[in-house]
Amino acid sequence: MPPRPKRPLSTPQLLRVALSNTLAACDEALFDELIVERRFVWGRFFSISDPAGIRRVMQDNVDNYPRIAPIRRVFGFTSGTGMLAAEGEVWRRHRRLLNPTLDHRAVLADLPVLVELSEALAALLAQLPAGQELNVGETFTHLITAATGRIFAADNRDIDPVLYRLGQYPGRYSLFDFVAAPRWLRSIAGSRKGRIDVAAFLPLIDRLIAERRSPAYRGAEDLLWRIAKAHDRGEDEGFGEAELRDEVLTLGATAATPLRVFPWIWYLLATHPAAEARLYAELDAVLGARPPTAEDLPKLVYLRRVIDETLRLYPPAPTMLRTTLAEDIVCGRRIPRKAIVGVLPWVVHRHRKLWRDPDSFDPDRFSQDQAASRSRYAYIPFAIGPHVCIGASLALVEIMVAMAVCAQRFRFRLAPGQRIEPIGWTNLHPKGGIRMTIEPRVGAVPSHAMSSVC
Repeated sequence: MPPRPKRPLSTPQLLRVALSNTLAACDEALFDELIVERRFVWGRFFSISDPAGIRRVMQDNVDNYPRIAPIRRVFGFTSGTGMLAAEGEVWRRHRRLLNPTLDHRAVLADLPVLVELSEALAALLAQLPAGQELNVGETFTHLITAATGRIFAADNRDIDPVLYRLGQYPGRYSLFDFVAAPRWLRSIAGSRKGRIDVAAFLPLIDRLIAERRSPAYRGAEDLLWRIAKAHDRGEDEGFGEAELRDEVLTLGATAATPLRVFPWIWYLLATHPAAEARLYAELDAVLGARPPTAEDLPKLVYLRRVIDETLRLYPPAPTMLRTTLAEDIVCGRRIPRKAIVGVLPWVVHRHRKLWRDPDSFDPDRFSQDQAASRSRYAYIPFAIGPHVCIGASLALVEIMVAMAVCAQRFRFRLAPGQRIEPIGWTNLHPKGGIRMTIEPRVGAVPSHAMSSVC
């Protein structure tokens, strides 16, 4: 774990530490107290870990707590109407339009594609020489890109490199992300920091959308088709052209975020052999050597617990920062106007008042009995309330399928001589990746799927 400061950081210390790793800026008091106030040069900051406070900020009074301006500027893209940039009625309308495109039925319809691509990855892994090290995060990034591309545009692989690049967005932040400046100036500053220029992607996106909006379109009813055809509660009004571009770019830039959990799952299983053995026993009992189906997913109870516990320890989005539009009272504390409010999953999920032995790996925390005794606002890997991640169902199915297919065949082992260090900013990832070797499971049936996922 990054070392936790014993005392609150001063403004200069916070800037120096947080710009390289926000996790290292979380001092010990944040993990002991449910509401913590800090004062910095730019104003007051409140860390909210109390489940009742999280409910107030993220659900009951959500309109009073929009995302901070830098996030909305960075993800504003072309028109500023995407789900991470819009607020208020614009956001609500977009959410109504998008919800049916990623609901549970739509997700399960994509399951055969996810199985096919996971089988293809397993076939490639089976061809690796014994003992060869691989960066497990990079390896699964190819699977993520292929799966996302097939779901977005079923028959057009031109979108895959676009989604791969968007998956690296926003990269490093610029000073101009944090100050009000013209879009052209922020664009120049961003390019100097290596940020992706999304303008280069627009011709392809516009073409794919135009094809799906055409009355002559006879292709697959993929995600782009569902978004292009979305209408507001049966009315004729759908997305405008600029709105469509922004939502496609936003979904492309955020689709991979929950899936950054893969290296952490293999890391935790490799360092907890009892949990690993229990998972393999469940896969053997439920699936044997066949691939998972939609009917199998509810039966993979321990696999789901492993995923949930990994998302608790390594939440893909470790910080959620909001600003206060009007003064509010949260758990008896006055939150002034223009304060910054942080609901930090990295802190909430490891808080000593919310979790027993919070830094340890224990999938049985998510057994039915233990989960029932815990506030649902203490576990927020996909956020919660109206702004809950719209792709959460898809992400969980993708993770379960890929884990089931690969764990049926392989064990992942940590390569020696490396330091595993989590780094947090917009998302959480292991610094430098996690190097592992793979070995076949004894008695596992090899995959025969040979198509490439790259």
